[in-house]
Amino acid sequence: MTVPQADTLRARIVGIVLHSAEGDLSEADLAAAGWSLSGVSYSSLSYIRMIDAVENELGVYLDPEEESERFETIEGIVGLVNEHLGETTGA
Repeated sequence: MTVPQADTLRARIVGIVLHSAEGDLSEADLAAAGWSLSGVSYSSLSYIRMIDAVENELGVYLDPEEESERFETIEGIVGLVNEHLGETTGA
């Protein structure tokens, strides 16, 4: 699997986060909260949906218990996924 460019990966993560909220969140809301999921009251069910979608769409395994603080912001999620993609591809 090829590691996506940072901007492309970030856009995919944002899309997954928004989709996982099932219409309860807009990109403008997320941006206004500084891209913080806790700042927009992202629900626990949305987190589960988001993690599942990231794993399925990007082919990585994420452990929310081990890396919970990294799931608080879009940048944290992107960084975490980048690390896992690098491990998967041997980069």
